Amino acid sequence: MQFFAFLGAPASWRYVLLAGLLAFAETAAAQTKPLTISGAVALAQEKNRDLQIANLAVAKASQRTREARGAALPTVSGTGQYLYNFQRPVSFLPGSFAGLADNQIAALRVGGDQAFVGSVGVYQPLFQAGVKSGIRAAGIDEVRSTAEAAVTANNVVTAVRKAYLDVLIIEEQLRLQEQSLGRNVQALRDARSLLLQGRASRVDTLRAYVNVENLRPEILRLSNGIGIAKTLLATTIGLDADEPLTLQDSLYFDNKAESLTSAQAYALALENRPELRQLKLTQDFNQEQIRQISAAGRPQLAINGLVQAQAQAYNLRLGDYQWPVSSFLGVQVAVPIYSGGRVQARTEQARITRQQTDRELANQQELIRAEVLTSVSSVQETRRRVESQQQTVGAAALGYRITRDRWRAGMASRLDLTDAELALTRTKLGYLQAVYDYQTATINLDRAVGRAVPQ
Repeated sequence: MQFFAFLGAPASWRYVLLAGLLAFAETAAAQTKPLTISGAVALAQEKNRDLQIANLAVAKASQRTREARGAALPTVSGTGQYLYNFQRPVSFLPGSFAGLADNQIAALRVGGDQAFVGSVGVYQPLFQAGVKSGIRAAGIDEVRSTAEAAVTANNVVTAVRKAYLDVLIIEEQLRLQEQSLGRNVQALRDARSLLLQGRASRVDTLRAYVNVENLRPEILRLSNGIGIAKTLLATTIGLDADEPLTLQDSLYFDNKAESLTSAQAYALALENRPELRQLKLTQDFNQEQIRQISAAGRPQLAINGLVQAQAQAYNLRLGDYQWPVSSFLGVQVAVPIYSGGRVQARTEQARITRQQTDRELANQQELIRAEVLTSVSSVQETRRRVESQQQTVGAAALGYRITRDRWRAGMASRLDLTDAELALTRTKLGYLQAVYDYQTATINLDRAVGRAVPQ
């Protein structure tokens, strides 16, 4: 009735309602975000919070470099001061200046109630050994922060790709269980039909019913698991936890994928791993710190100057003031003589820190070697497992079809059909798990060799 009432509405109202329905449909469609695995990685590089924090650290290090360069530039400062003297300043003069005895001191108040002082000072270091080392250290630290951000990016990309695979495998597991449910529902229908024909027992029908009902809780569990996995994926990317996602890629096995040997993978890791670049930069940073700290025991040379104008009066008519100017320009030399051994102790601490970094780098290289060897071995093992499972799935599917036809012809028992269906489902799930393990091993290998994005 409502539909016919809608047809009888004026044309203008129909157009408005249709436009509203179309807008609602477009909004509903836009609420779900279609996402490929490469799109998820690109989105995470933009929105992931850990990566944003790392990028801010790079920006902060850039400002530290700017600050270090400023130490070699002149420092110019200006000051201004106004005073109102409730009691004018006292100057002490020999008594002879005020008509007193020579052994007396005359206290005279001089100046006006209003006092103004303005000055501009300049300080320019000419020789300061630690400045250049500080600039170089800050520049190295900036590059090191970039390498640290690359470490974070590598970890984030790995986490996003794995979270994406977690959603895919649960979706595929759900699809396989639904297929199994469909086969068991069909078997239940066949059992009931054969029971009515007197060609099957009530026990076979009951067993078929139990098999169907046993699958429903697993389907519910997997359906809920998809929602949880998508929430984790959205959070890892940096989206809102309740962001609706539609995954467009599928879980598949690429038998043409590049295969790396252990030597090739380790060579790539030594070249690409940001952790190694970060530690090598830390070595350079430590060396500059040693130079910078040692420079604290060397002489420093600088130019400093001051221009100052001041005036005093009994009123605020500034145009009537006299503004005498005084100025100077000088050279300042500072020579450290004794500091209680603090400079030597700090220098030795910096050298020990450099030695710690050397050992940390060597240890990191060995850990990466072990990680690469493990990852390559895992990729090779899972690839063989997938290839083996591919043949098993075909055999299990053929076995199920043969057993089903024999059961319909009364040549096989219901138990035989149940076993064949269970074997088919388990084989497909095993193949799916093998593909998932292969994809996971590939992701781990990409991370081990320092490839932050999928190849």
